[in-house]
Amino acid sequence: MTLRKQLIIVSLCLLALPWAGCQYVKEMESVLRQNQQQLLQSSVKPIAHIVKTTLSERYIPPPAKTDFTQKTLYSPYRSSPIAIDGYDDEWKTYSPNALSFSDSKITAKDTNSYFKVSTNKKNLLLFFHIEDSNIVYHRPGSPSPTHNDHLKITIGEKQQQQTIVLYTSGQGSIQAATNYHSTNKNTKNNSIKKKTTWEALAPSQRIQGYWQEMSTDNSSGYNIELSIPLSLLKGNIAFSIFDTNNIKNTVINPTLTSNTLTLLQPIFSLTDKLSAFQQPSWDIAIVNHKGWMLSPQIQNNSSNGKNSTTLNNEIMKSPPTLWESALSRFYRYIMESVIEGKSPSNSLPIWPYKSIQLSQSKQEIPLEILTRHQNQWYRVSHSQRSILSVINPIHHNDSQEIIGYVILTQSSNALLSLTNNALLRIINLSLTTAALSALVLLGFASILSYRIRSLRNQAEKAVSHDGKVQPFSASNSKDEIGDLSRSYAVLLQRIQDYNHYLETLSGKLAHELRTPLTISKSSIEMLKIVDANDTEKHQRYLHRAEEGLERLRLILNAMSEASRVEQIIQHSDIHPVDIRYLMHEICLAYQDTYPDFTFTFNSQSNTATSEVTLHCAPELIAQMLDKLIDNATDFAPKNSEILLALTATEKSLRLTVDNTGPLLPDNMQQQLFDSMVSIRKEKTDTPHLGLGLYIVKLIAQHHHGQLSACNNVEKSGVSFCVELPTR
Repeated sequence: MTLRKQLIIVSLCLLALPWAGCQYVKEMESVLRQNQQQLLQSSVKPIAHIVKTTLSERYIPPPAKTDFTQKTLYSPYRSSPIAIDGYDDEWKTYSPNALSFSDSKITAKDTNSYFKVSTNKKNLLLFFHIEDSNIVYHRPGSPSPTHNDHLKITIGEKQQQQTIVLYTSGQGSIQAATNYHSTNKNTKNNSIKKKTTWEALAPSQRIQGYWQEMSTDNSSGYNIELSIPLSLLKGNIAFSIFDTNNIKNTVINPTLTSNTLTLLQPIFSLTDKLSAFQQPSWDIAIVNHKGWMLSPQIQNNSSNGKNSTTLNNEIMKSPPTLWESALSRFYRYIMESVIEGKSPSNSLPIWPYKSIQLSQSKQEIPLEILTRHQNQWYRVSHSQRSILSVINPIHHNDSQEIIGYVILTQSSNALLSLTNNALLRIINLSLTTAALSALVLLGFASILSYRIRSLRNQAEKAVSHDGKVQPFSASNSKDEIGDLSRSYAVLLQRIQDYNHYLETLSGKLAHELRTPLTISKSSIEMLKIVDANDTEKHQRYLHRAEEGLERLRLILNAMSEASRVEQIIQHSDIHPVDIRYLMHEICLAYQDTYPDFTFTFNSQSNTATSEVTLHCAPELIAQMLDKLIDNATDFAPKNSEILLALTATEKSLRLTVDNTGPLLPDNMQQQLFDSMVSIRKEKTDTPHLGLGLYIVKLIAQHHHGQLSACNNVEKSGVSFCVELPTR
């Protein structure tokens, strides 16, 4: 069976997706609500216990006589930075707070002045919009900053009350000053005169602000945008806007005021405490006993991040078409009891809050909602979504009064899964996925089979009927088929190199054997014709014949040397040897043996002792070095230096032989150590059949070592390296 048919059969298993999807819908819908409810109920109590201490420390019990004129100013959290420039672009989503006239005879209907407030971790942010057709700025050199239009902020209460005046000499950055009272005693009449002095705020209390004039077709006035350090605030705060008409005399109109407000801000320490309980689909909100949000409104990436506008604008599904109804009946017939023919229950109450994500709410939450339902499912208006809300009250540590609430919500699409439309979607999606997956697998199988067939055809043509290796183009793909193609290319290249060596081997052997045979034959023939009494010629021809026979012996020994080395390796004894001393002595012997070369031995070691011990067969190591030195002297020019180096570490020894001379071909660096491979071009008196480096490879493998050859860094010669483990 072809690969394409096999993948088509495998893709038929994807048809189980529709059935599995329906089973999942049926089973999970029955337990989803119960699991959500139990999970949230078990999680809300630890959260309430964690935040209980923080709220108890900050809770201030209401006084016995309530001051109805003092209201709460809630400052919602702002996580994004703000530019203090006097424009309201960054304040669009914040609710305005009304400003009223200090004169009770004047109503606030004729003015659209208002202010907005928010906070971050370090500053209280304020935005004022004041309607004023005649703006009077501060004149430089004026003794008081109050003889002009200005904003007065009063913080604290009673003896700790502080007044701050914000003013400017023109559109731009504002100036801030605070007052303090001094007394002067008149010695003549013993009278005490109080004097108010204004001075700039300390650098630690620096208020940043900007005064921006605004003008439209219907009104004119100015905006004030402020950033006040939280360290400067002391609980209560009041704002007063003074409008000065400076025509002939300084006249101060009735001022716009906010009355005294109790500033309420989110508790930033709750963020770290709630982070351990955050889940991708959860929304945790902490409110105080009056319904104001105490947990900072930090945006998260949860699935509940959709605002109410997005959810409320979801379009209800249109009635099913005739084709959809037919498909629905067909699916219901084949799936039998999987579908429960029920629509989502509309008996659930509608979500009572303005925001889907309560932790992002900037408005007060009504107390009747918090106390009416502690554990309730809600449905979102004009949507098929449902939300589970679990509310847990927080009691004071001492008085056991309710000081806040933990509201834990989780959105769910469980109701949607009960509809026939959900079943149609999941089956249609599964069938479409199965069909597309089958097409993708079919296309992939076609491409894969085409590449495999191409590789097979190319491999069949790589070797001709007469054994010649044809050119093979390797694939550049980085997958397994590309690796296989490149492996074929490397294998065929090795076969081609080896075949080339075998083709030239007969000629090399014929040449090597013909020369000593010719020498011996000619010498014997000359012995026959020379005078028997000519002793000198007899000795010369006999010596020449012996040289020819000796060359024949060397050729035969070289051909059988490899097999003899393998036998010697099998019976060699391994024992510890001081390899540094052995190489030093061998280097001295090489100097005597090859007087035309200079031998240098270098040794480097990071061990504590000067002795470097290697478990090896010393006679084999010496034979391995003999072959490497013999190879180096064949290629190095006369009177050049041959370097022997030993580098010792804790785990291995590196033996290196460097010589100057011709460089290695790029395609032969990994094949030099194969049997009967030689790159010599010049003819010598000593026969070379390419077995020397092969013997080096056998000895290195016997000692579990690694062998490599490369051109040196200076590109002036060749470096052979043998790395042996110290066992």
